[in-house]
This record gives sequence, C-alpha cells and structure tokens, in this order.
Amino acid sequence: MNFREFLANLQSIRDYEESSVESIVLGDIKAYLGEINTTVGREKGFSFILFENGSEVFKKLEGVGGYSGVMIKSPYYIGLSLANEKLETEFLGAYFMQSIVKKLFETDLGSCWINIRNVPSEVKADILKDNKNNINYLLAFGKVDEKALKQKAPSMFVQNVSSSYKTDPYGTQVIGTTGLDNARLGVGEVVYMHEWGNEASYEELETRGIADLFLYVRNAPSYKNIQPCRFILKDGEAYLAILNPENKENYVDAGIMMYTAEGLAKDLGIPGKWSFFEDRADSKEYSIIAKIEL
Repeated sequence: MNFREFLANLQSIRDYEESSVESIVLGDIKAYLGEINTTVGREKGFSFILFENGSEVFKKLEGVGGYSGVMIKSPYYIGLSLANEKLETEFLGAYFMQSIVKKLFETDLGSCWINIRNVPSEVKADILKDNKNNINYLLAFGKVDEKALKQKAPSMFVQNVSSSYKTDPYGTQVIGTTGLDNARLGVGEVVYMHEWGNEASYEELETRGIADLFLYVRNAPSYKNIQPCRFILKDGEAYLAILNPENKENYVDAGIMMYTAEGLAKDLGIPGKWSFFEDRADSKEYSIIAKIEL
C-alpha cells in the first residue's frame, strides 16, 4: 500500500467491536512497539505501552479524558510514555505514534488519538502503575464497529476557495456538511517559498515535482483540526514550522506532519531525510523546528 492510499482512506475511529483482536495480530503489534522502544525510544526518552485491559483504562478516564471531554471506549489502548519534557521528545513520540496508526490500518484495525494531557496526575499514575513517566496521549484501537461507522459517516462536498481554479486547483477545500472539522487549508496557505508568508503557487510546486506531496500532506491530522504546521521551501529543503510555539500540542501535530511528509516523499521516490532542530527566528508567531530534504 502506498502512503497516499493510506492517507486518503484513514479515519479516526471512535466506535469499536467488543471482540478481541486475534492473538497473532496482537503479537505483531507488541513486537512493533518493542522495536520502536528499543531502537529509538530508550535513547530519546519515550516508550509505548500496550494496555490490553481496555475496560479498566476506560473506567479510570471516563469523565476526565477523551475527545472534547468524551472518553472513547476501546478494547485496547497504546500509551505514549514520556521520561522527560523535552519538545523533541513530544515531536518524536508523535512521529512514531502515527507510524503505529499506519501499522494498525494495514492490519484492518481502526484507531484514534486521545489527548489526556490535562487529566489529573493521580489518574495518570493509576493507569501507569509502577511506571514513573508521564503520559499525555493514548491511541485507542480495535476492530471497527462498521454499523456505527456508517451511521456517523458525514456527507461531504467540495468548496473551491480560489478565483483561478484551472491554474490553482490547490485552493480547493473539502468540508463536512455535518459540521465536523474536515476543512483543510489551501496549499498556498500551508507552503511558503523562500520566506515566511510568501505563498507558493501551483506552478512553482509542479515545476519542482512536489505538487502532489503538498496536496496530500494537508490531510495530516491535527488536534481539533487547528492545522498549526507550515512549510518554507528553500534550496531543496522544506523547513517545518509551527504557529504558536508556546503550545506543546503543536509539536505533537508537527511530529505527525513530518511522518506524513516523509511517507509522501518516499511515494515520489524521494528519500525524505529529515532532522529535528529549533529556530525561533526571532518571532513569537512561529518557530521552525525541523527540516526535510526534497
């Protein structure tokens, strides 16, 4: 499966069957989590924990955690455990958490990010038990309740926000009629040329062979669809920036965005080598936090 197919079909699932995941599939997921923990997480200060007692985790978080205050009930959860408060750790943890989302998708399982950053520390400690780290995010997962999914599926329509659609199809936004947060910024609002605020045109991106990458990268999920990430193209590299750098949640969205950009780059035959760094650029409006070779 190519990355564009994954991104185009990915949904945040909030309804799951109560039936268990097959042991061979669960074992494969455990092995994947262990690989990340061993090869990267241990050095960088994060790890993933599989909670097979989903009902117990749900009871502890019901009423205090979840999406917009409503906890998502799931037979399983994966927790992102943090050993420090470094922004790079938030970024990397989110990058690898999104790779788990893709892993689950490829095994026909649904998943959903759950933000528990503001849950009381004693509740988190009760979930983690003997683990002394912090936990800000869970990933609910399991077999999708297809009946519930069909009942909740939003109707969609396309709205063109550009006055020159034939030369700038990237001004199109997709919006959910049910009022869900499905609208996406136009490419020119997400990608800048050379400097902050200088919107990239379709022709410029097409000439560079990366128009498709930035068309699809807009679909990278973000918390409450705030879409805080921007790219600045300079000399064969795309610098990833975030709005409101004082908000740690934006570093999490940036980690997801980098995972998405790298996957789409590889679809195009571009290695997409990237690195994390921080450059406030003397601006309170945004911060450049990573770059990827394109």
